[in-house]
Amino acid sequence: MSKISSTLLLHFIHKRFLNTISTSTLPSPSLSTIQFLTNSCGLSSGSPTSAGRKLHFDEKHIHQYGAIIGFFKSHGFEYPQISNLISRRPSILQSRVSTNLKPKFEFLQEIGFVGPLLHKLILSTPWVLSKSLDSQLKPSFFFIKEILESDEQVTAAVIYRFPSLLISDWRGNFKSSSDILASEGVPSRNIKKMIALNPRTFMQKADRMIDAVKTVKELGIEPKARMFIYALFVRLSMNDSTWKKKINVMKSLGWSEKEIFSAFKRYPFYLTCSEEKLRDVADFCLNAAKLDPVTLITYPEFFKSSIEKRLQPRYKVLEVLKVKNLLKIKKIGPVLLRGEREFVEKYVVKHLDEIPNLMDIYRGNVAAETKSVV
Repeated sequence: MSKISSTLLLHFIHKRFLNTISTSTLPSPSLSTIQFLTNSCGLSSGSPTSAGRKLHFDEKHIHQYGAIIGFFKSHGFEYPQISNLISRRPSILQSRVSTNLKPKFEFLQEIGFVGPLLHKLILSTPWVLSKSLDSQLKPSFFFIKEILESDEQVTAAVIYRFPSLLISDWRGNFKSSSDILASEGVPSRNIKKMIALNPRTFMQKADRMIDAVKTVKELGIEPKARMFIYALFVRLSMNDSTWKKKINVMKSLGWSEKEIFSAFKRYPFYLTCSEEKLRDVADFCLNAAKLDPVTLITYPEFFKSSIEKRLQPRYKVLEVLKVKNLLKIKKIGPVLLRGEREFVEKYVVKHLDEIPNLMDIYRGNVAAETKSVV
């Protein structure tokens, strides 16, 4: 049967159907399916697919389109989700339910992607439906499972960290990265943790992974150390230019390379802060809170703390306690980094009898703060 032009098809639909398809009823395997695709998905005959081919709406394929839409609906997808999915990946309409979609859905459900998890995976990474089940999805899953050791951990890594993991080149970058780390003596439990926390890291090219490992080792962090994988995360999260800029920012604050990397070994994540954040925290700690520079080097976690939400409110409380002769400690640095519950109980609630509005001070009530200090 010949192809139907988009103009003729839409004219026919307009005459035959006075109302657009209801989003509360399943499109029947008829021309109303074409109407759904045209009106809801923004598609028309000749819309290009992701593969660059033209998508033609053909009368003989109407039942196929309806079956595909019905299949998604039967798995809990709502019409807006189906529209979004098909609009982003029109080639889905060229699938076969029985030989393509159904086996993939069954496999994904088998390994833990059920209900909302299945929806999240497919909507975030619709390309998973165009990959081969036997040569891509299954081998990827079982390779990652061999390392992580459980379906649940693979599911968590894919869904919450890197949805594209199932369709990535596991034979290339992923495998080479894990092999490099193993050859360097990184314990398997640490490799597993690294994949679970940030699987995207394993998609680095081999030479980049080798260079990052070399850098971290040269800084004095041994591959067997727990901190090694975190240092590696940080180094791989930025290119050489950004890495050098961060080092130069710390040098401009008066730190030597030895001090910069001493702090890095203790808490690598401080160098993931923006240049502005590094400068602002250093300014607050050294100039406002009058902390000793050694305190920042010893506790680089300061740089990841919010000045407005953590450091400043706590400093104000400690200043009030100091004025009232209720602060028994001299070094306040570690106190500023205490857990929230511990700080509130020990430095706020404990002194409410002497300073009833101390909680207001902690919450940012400036008037209460002035009254208390005076």
